[in-house]
Amino acid sequence: MKYFTREWWSSGCGEAEALFRQYDKYVASISHALPPRLIELKESHTLHDSEVKRINCDFEQGEVELELLGWNINLEFPVRYKLTYSGVSVFEQLFPQDEYVEQELGDLGYWECELLNGSIEMRMLFASDAEFRIIFRGFEFTYATVKA
Repeated sequence: MKYFTREWWSSGCGEAEALFRQYDKYVASISHALPPRLIELKESHTLHDSEVKRINCDFEQGEVELELLGWNINLEFPVRYKLTYSGVSVFEQLFPQDEYVEQELGDLGYWECELLNGSIEMRMLFASDAEFRIIFRGFEFTYATVKA
């Protein structure tokens, strides 16, 4: 993670407003090169506090699908998200390194994207300190409200 680091999170998220402004400024500067659905996800939805429910990787086709159970942008009601990455060249999963852990992933805390030579890198940081890193070219997502 470059912006929303585990050190920043574990120290209480100090200077959060300034950090979010800095990240938003960066995303605005690269938005022309990002898939429109990725911009929509960032602006109109949230993955904060979501849980990974399914991961499907088709490395032959260069695709990764993540299904998450999360919330609407105002954290008012549950939403199921399906994120589909295409043109995937890397999908790295780093799990907690402690000998004994209470949970493997836990809730997704923060995610960020960076433009890398025509590809996009998305990084995710989970409550357990686990991290995902996906390098891809295309992105789509669907979502559905979960009935109570």
